[in-house]
Amino acid sequence: MGLFGKKRLPDVKNRIVDIHCHILPGVDDGAKSFEQSKAILDIAYEQGIRTIIATPHHMPDGRNASPEQIEEQVARLQSYADECHYDMDIYVGNEIYYHEEAADLLDEGNICTLAATSYVLVEFSPMDDARYIRNSLNHLQNMGYQPIIAHVERYMSLVKAPFDTIKELRDMGVLIQVNAGSITGFFGKHSKETAEKLLKLKLVDFIGTDAHSDGGRAPRMKECIEILQKKCSPDYVEQLLYGNAEEYIL
Repeated sequence: MGLFGKKRLPDVKNRIVDIHCHILPGVDDGAKSFEQSKAILDIAYEQGIRTIIATPHHMPDGRNASPEQIEEQVARLQSYADECHYDMDIYVGNEIYYHEEAADLLDEGNICTLAATSYVLVEFSPMDDARYIRNSLNHLQNMGYQPIIAHVERYMSLVKAPFDTIKELRDMGVLIQVNAGSITGFFGKHSKETAEKLLKLKLVDFIGTDAHSDGGRAPRMKECIEILQKKCSPDYVEQLLYGNAEEYIL
């Protein structure tokens, strides 16, 4: 029995979409080599992930991979996937650490949106003020972009019950991503408890792996799926793992 009582478990095998993954080699603090990128991809495939949006960090210090470099690495990794995992698709993206020039850089084509859509994955400092986060996301919307907040459970100003700011952001049209590792407890008790509360209130739109390696930060989803199936309705599980990504991004 879960939060919603006894239920039919959805068949989510081999359909998961990961919108947050640092799988590309040598472009940020994720994969260090192409061999490690392949290992990450192999793990993702074994875990039932069939679509990955590669989201290297884009930081305000300017030391970032160009869209052309990201596209080249995605194409290289897709070639490997085509040889070894015929039904795996990889798309271009960025995880954008918000700063005042971010929207202009997006307009200029210097930052990648998710899979060439208007959706953007955005992160903030864990200690940023809620008003700053709200105004920043609103600015991106006014510039024509659709923000998705990366790992929302990390932002102290947003995760204070009863989560009024997160509710306000979702009313604005902002979408919410939570890390699989937060749901399983990999990132600690507080992140796990916060993620569970957000899921219970259906304030989450996407589950991402935020994978950085083939070790401790590998793209593992199976344990997370087991927890989701115990605590959430079948339809909501499907939305979190692939339905919303297919509706909004792919």
